Amino acid sequence: MKMLSLLFPLLAIALTEASQTPLNVPTVPNDSVQLCCTALSEALPSLVHLPGSAEYEHQQHTYFILQHTDIQPSCRVSPATTSDVSFIMTTLTKHSCPFAVRSGGHMTWAGSNVVGGVTLDLGRLNEITVEEEKGLVKLGPGNKWSSVYAAMEPYNLTTVGGRMPEVGVGGFFLGGGISLLSFQHGFGSDNILNYELVLSNGTILNANASSHPDLFWALKLGSSNFGIVTRFDVRAYLLKPNVWGGIRAYPITPSDTPTLISNWVSFAQSAAAKREELQALILGRWRKGAVEEVATIWHASLDDVPSSPLSTAPPLVDSTRKTTLLDLVDDLQSSDFADKKRNRWFTLTVKLDAPFIWDVFEHAKEIFDELELEVDGMHWDLAFQPVTEGFVTASEGTGGNPFRKVLMESEDDLAIACFLFSWTDPNHDSAMNHASRTLGAWSESLARQRGIFNDFVYLNYANDEQDVYGRSVSKGDLERMKEVKGIYDKEGALGRLWRGGFKIPGNDGESIKGEGESKVHYESAPRSEL
Repeated sequence: MKMLSLLFPLLAIALTEASQTPLNVPTVPNDSVQLCCTALSEALPSLVHLPGSAEYEHQQHTYFILQHTDIQPSCRVSPATTSDVSFIMTTLTKHSCPFAVRSGGHMTWAGSNVVGGVTLDLGRLNEITVEEEKGLVKLGPGNKWSSVYAAMEPYNLTTVGGRMPEVGVGGFFLGGGISLLSFQHGFGSDNILNYELVLSNGTILNANASSHPDLFWALKLGSSNFGIVTRFDVRAYLLKPNVWGGIRAYPITPSDTPTLISNWVSFAQSAAAKREELQALILGRWRKGAVEEVATIWHASLDDVPSSPLSTAPPLVDSTRKTTLLDLVDDLQSSDFADKKRNRWFTLTVKLDAPFIWDVFEHAKEIFDELELEVDGMHWDLAFQPVTEGFVTASEGTGGNPFRKVLMESEDDLAIACFLFSWTDPNHDSAMNHASRTLGAWSESLARQRGIFNDFVYLNYANDEQDVYGRSVSKGDLERMKEVKGIYDKEGALGRLWRGGFKIPGNDGESIKGEGESKVHYESAPRSEL
């Protein structure tokens, strides 16, 4: 049974790519871009697509959000091999052409397309090689998780991957990545054994624990700072025959919902790790019959024994059942989720706290009630998912990652919040962006006042105004990442030309950006090393 469409813009939980660079204004003379498109077309004629061609138009309309389709690159190129990527990168840097990179096209703001530049679509880099005897799988960045899980299932293997079938592999790993296996194995990037990537000068290299180990470590929150990853070699784990999961949805009421939230917090702090059950809590406004406000628990457990409901209220929907992992993930691709809209997200991290969640929902209603009659097709959800101490400590055995120290500062179980807003009319972009920014700032302020705030900004949920590296990486580790970038992108080409991905801050504390790029709106206090 396909799950109903409740909130599942939410569970695009593995957001692929994120960016800090406005992409709607060309920043170099058009003749430079034309030189790039011409050179690429002559060398790779079957891989370059110009405006008006069938493949160009097809790729333009396969992004997750409508904002991406508004952006028109001068050409699109679809590399089929790592050598293709090397040649493309060399050409782009030679002519100083701005470019963007798309992995799965699932990011929730316009950061994987570029107007007047060159867009690389990595969809043809879709290798899936299972090496059962070595306990690993080799994945091209253009894969989507539905294909990966389907290819691994006959081997009774899986990996620490995304929970939405249409999310891309590339951005998921380069932003960290939260998985059903995270209780035991940490973040997705903690499980990578080797990165094959192309540097800004076209050099192809492999980064792992013994070769380029500093780059290997930095790529675990690499975004678009070090190169284009063309293959991920990832640990594979035995797949249990059955899992248990589904959704339980309830009407939101002042009498029942606060208790449900408290029960969700208690479960996250106690039974979740033992059962390896990742429960996402979503409070949202949408219409289900006569009900407009719905609280949904998405259950996904590697233990096939059902868990008890968190509410005694009769559910609007209960699709929980014993099933396979592939079937459970496939069910999340609902018709509403597939319906393309305009999107804005905001994320923050707090200690698990039930009153905070309820208060944020109440304040969200105040903000968006004013817009409901004016904004076409508006839908909003507030999603919360636990990140327990086990998530973080699991990375210790794999060399650590750049963001674990900040997560450990709270010395407590945390919740990553993701506020999701969608609408249909571009004339409402400004109002919706302002409303989402207002709710985000208010929520952060409230969390600080109550002493439950954690600086971590999850890259895969962040919007272009959020300071991922300035807040999610400790001072010492951020300096280490800058040093690594200086080694592997000596001329700073990726900061100047790659129009997408969060950029590591420069020595002046500002993000490394190209000419004409916007500054981050959210400021953070200086960090001290742990």
